[in-house]
Amino acid sequence: MAGIDKISRLVNWDDFAILLAISRTGSISKAAALLGRTQPTISKRIESLEYRLGAALFTRSPNGMLTTEIGKKILTHADAMNRSATQIENMAIGYDNAATGDVAIQCLDGLTSDCIAPKIADFQFKNPKINLSFAHQSPEAYPTSTQPDIKVQFNTDKPMDFVAKPLGSLHYVPMVSRSYKDRYGLPKTMEDAVNYHLMYLRKSGLVVESWEKKSQALKELVTPTLNANNCSVILSAVLGGAGISMLPTYIAKLHPDLLILDYGIIYTYNFWLVQSPYANRLARVQTVVQWMEEIFDATNQPWFHSDYVSPREFSDIEIIKPQ
Repeated sequence: MAGIDKISRLVNWDDFAILLAISRTGSISKAAALLGRTQPTISKRIESLEYRLGAALFTRSPNGMLTTEIGKKILTHADAMNRSATQIENMAIGYDNAATGDVAIQCLDGLTSDCIAPKIADFQFKNPKINLSFAHQSPEAYPTSTQPDIKVQFNTDKPMDFVAKPLGSLHYVPMVSRSYKDRYGLPKTMEDAVNYHLMYLRKSGLVVESWEKKSQALKELVTPTLNANNCSVILSAVLGGAGISMLPTYIAKLHPDLLILDYGIIYTYNFWLVQSPYANRLARVQTVVQWMEEIFDATNQPWFHSDYVSPREFSDIEIIKPQ
């Protein structure tokens, strides 16, 4: 009887699925439609859950059902429960030891376009049965319930059951094109830079606004002539002679015709590889992970080393110390 009694006290996971559905849709009627239930059933189930927990999980407003503070905390665990359930299904229908199938990757756009994309052809030749799917780094790229197999990001923010490990570092320095120098000249000091065309990169988890960080006074004086949350936009603008921007030092290897302005300013940001426990067991995902680790291996690509390595050591780019 003791065993049966323990089973009878098992948590009803379905109640938390209802909680998730209401939080994501913002209404009981939409949650009912999503789950294939009736609205009265959903209302009764959520009321029963609130009674059992002794706390209100939602408040009603003109904008729909809003999650309370305790509701938000419970949702964090409910999300983890949902991911675990998804992983159980995946293990049942998709567990394999072969390097075959789809691998979804959410990666920083600059690293994808500049470092990964040029090596895809060789990867495909060696792994013809693996299909790669890339998405940019944004909250909308993947819904919570369908996380990518691999994430590359500038921070260690992750679901509690995921694993994060360092993948490499980026070192940002001021760069400019020769055409810009010929047309406008160059600022002789950081303070003088406010009179030139400065461009900033905005990223989720990283804001490369190093020109602003020099001093509070400079921050108040500078108005960027261009800002974007896409690395390719900033790089293309610099290459086209639109202005000066902080760029990662690997750009010196790709575009040695640019100029580095040596103001003694270097900003370093680490980037991380994040995986779910389930994806970590799949051969196809591990094949992609090993490939990406090779791409960002600082032994062969010193610009990804955690310590700053001068571009003089791996490129022919000219470094100018303004006077």
